[in-house]
Amino acid sequence: MSRTQAQLVDWNDQRGFGFARLHGGTERVFVHIKSINTHMPRPRTGDQLELEVVRGKNGRYSAKAVNILGINTGIKASLSPHLAISAMLLILLQLGMALAVVPLWLASLYVSMGAMAMVAYSWDKKAARLGIWRISELKLHIIDFCGGIIGGLLAQQMYCHKRNKQGFQKTTMVIVFFHAVLLGGLATQLISLK
Repeated sequence: MSRTQAQLVDWNDQRGFGFARLHGGTERVFVHIKSINTHMPRPRTGDQLELEVVRGKNGRYSAKAVNILGINTGIKASLSPHLAISAMLLILLQLGMALAVVPLWLASLYVSMGAMAMVAYSWDKKAARLGIWRISELKLHIIDFCGGIIGGLLAQQMYCHKRNKQGFQKTTMVIVFFHAVLLGGLATQLISLK
């Protein structure tokens, strides 16, 4: 079927699905988060969509290749909280290195665990779209806690992953607070690892 426009009339963000209504129609079309193009943000009730309508396995209509209309997918002018926090942690780490109060092993841990976090979040996002084995939220948090928080925050922003899950974000902010206190304490020499 050709592409058409619809309005998202119902969306359950926690479960990742909702329903759209074609313009001028009464039939509801099932929309799953996996059907939304990867560069799009998470949808909200009332969003205008451009999509293809197909018949699902059960004979009901469902959407595929969904774009949210009116969304600028280019670089945003404002700095997201995830980028701002990761920049702050990186500055604290660099300040501690410049003052020679952060050991090289700790800086190396942040770099290697940050890279691991980016790979883990990337894999989990792709797995969510493909419906295959996923990395548990607990494991993502453990990677973040063990030094991957800077990479984890960057990956959450880059892949639009886990940013709208309130429970996940609350735990992430506790981890951020821990690392901010650690790096800030090292930079101000209130904490010493030597």
